Amino acid sequence: MLFDHTTDHIPGMVLLEAAHQAATAHTHPTHTTTTTTTTTNDNDPTPTTHITAHQNNTTVFTAQLTTHTPTTA
Repeated sequence: MLFDHTTDHIPGMVLLEAAHQAATAHTHPTHTTTTTTTTTNDNDPTPTTHITAHQNNTTVFTAQLTTHTPTTA
């Protein structure tokens, strides 16, 4: 989503965000535990992957990605 193609450069906004997060982590260190889990259902014609992220035992992010199999004409 952030890159046009596999050989694309790293956009400046991504680098600025990385710098911001690094500075924040350095100046305000906090101990956090972050885990991400994924599960995939391959039994359907369109496989679905569920993603869940937890931080300090609290769900902070969920997503569901569905892959559509290309059709041939």
